[in-house]
Amino acid sequence: MEKRLKSLSKKTRILIPLCLFVFAALIGFDQWSKHRIRELLPMESYYEWQDIAVAGKWLSFTHVENTGVAFSIPVPMLKYVSIFALLFILYFFYRIIREKPETIVNYFAFTLILAGAVGNAIDRFAFGEVTDFIKLDFGFWPFNPFAIFNVADSCITVGVFLYLIYTLSEEVRIRRQNKKAGTEQS
Repeated sequence: MEKRLKSLSKKTRILIPLCLFVFAALIGFDQWSKHRIRELLPMESYYEWQDIAVAGKWLSFTHVENTGVAFSIPVPMLKYVSIFALLFILYFFYRIIREKPETIVNYFAFTLILAGAVGNAIDRFAFGEVTDFIKLDFGFWPFNPFAIFNVADSCITVGVFLYLIYTLSEEVRIRRQNKKAGTEQS
């Protein structure tokens, strides 16, 4: 184990503990925020008019329990699917560390994705459903309301966005390099 740690670059040896800290902090914040919503707006005495306005009508806190996945889509055997998804994310995180250890964006992208997946998995296994509470309503179709989500969902969305943007920009950079190298050889 010590030999493997020494083979990692200094940057990677700093990134891994930093990502672990961010991972733990995000899970902690996600679980704390869900607990507060369950405490402040209990489902048994909750009505839609009790939404807590944060920024006008377009952003409020509400309490919804989601038994499905994104946009409440039902999935059979969701707990098993959740375990598979976590293992899948861990596999990709491992591949990034092994194949592209210097790519800082990917470390943080997969830290966000994994933290979000674990945060929602904790709810699924502890309560059988996921607490969602951040409600966006832009006042026009199809965004009225757009979605009700939580901190974990936000982590997954931002992580996937970071990963896609980085991957696409790398692809463009590589194609430009190859095109430039091809024109210089001609």
